[in-house]
Order: sequence, then structure tokens, then C-alpha cells
Amino acid sequence: MFNKVKEILKKKELDPEKYDVELEKGDFLALLIAAAMTMLPVLIGIFALFGLLTWIIF
Repeated sequence: MFNKVKEILKKKELDPEKYDVELEKGDFLALLIAAAMTMLPVLIGIFALFGLLTWIIF
């Protein structure tokens, strides 16, 4: 089973035509917003958990 996975991973390469993809004007901002929307709730949850544990312990 793992040999099959290794073979698939070896064959998986990026398309040579997609190496030099140009970003459009608002793409970087959109990527930043998407990353923030993905990571901020997780970070807030982690900090809330630490705060709750601190409040319970002390």
C-alpha cells in the first residue's frame, strides 16, 4: 500500500507551464485576507483556551 503512495507522490509534479504564474493586481490582498480568515479563528481559540486554563488555575 505504501509503495503505491510513494509511486503516486513521485509522479506528482507541477505542470511546467504553471511555474511562472503572474498574479493579478488584487491577488496578494485576497491571499492575505483568506489566510487571515483561516488562521485568526484558530489563534483566537488557542488564546481563549490558554486564558480559560489560566483563569481556572489561578
